Amino acid sequence: MTTVARASMPGAVRLSRALLIAVAVSHLVIPLVMWANEDALRAQVATTYPGFGQAEIVRSAEVAVESGSVFHGILLVLCVVPAWKLASGWSWTRRLITATQVLSLVFSVFSWTSSPMFHAVIPVVALTQVVLVALLWAPRPARDFFA
Repeated sequence: MTTVARASMPGAVRLSRALLIAVAVSHLVIPLVMWANEDALRAQVATTYPGFGQAEIVRSAEVAVESGSVFHGILLVLCVVPAWKLASGWSWTRRLITATQVLSLVFSVFSWTSSPMFHAVIPVVALTQVVLVALLWAPRPARDFFA
């Protein structure tokens, strides 16, 4: 990245980058919160699946934390790398960000239905993702930057 690229990056793209970094932070924090609240996950599994024994409940909560960590780890990388490359103005970065954020929005429906733990956070992150994608495509200076 050159100083010239940074200086010429439109405000909408800079704001989009900041929002993308905020989304990346959420993907870092969510698995940590799940791990710290594994007891709450166990209680949730026990309520949802009353037929499960203690071992099944514990393993289900562990699987939720492990799979959540992998999933959000991948999304973290898919936020950080394009955010780092955004100053280049390469059109692939805008397309990659758009695709990953839209897919992340779709996957957030699964998160919403699988656990109420993040019901307060999911709409905020989803709105942030919509705004950051709109900032990459809607303003004329952003479109020109990626042309």
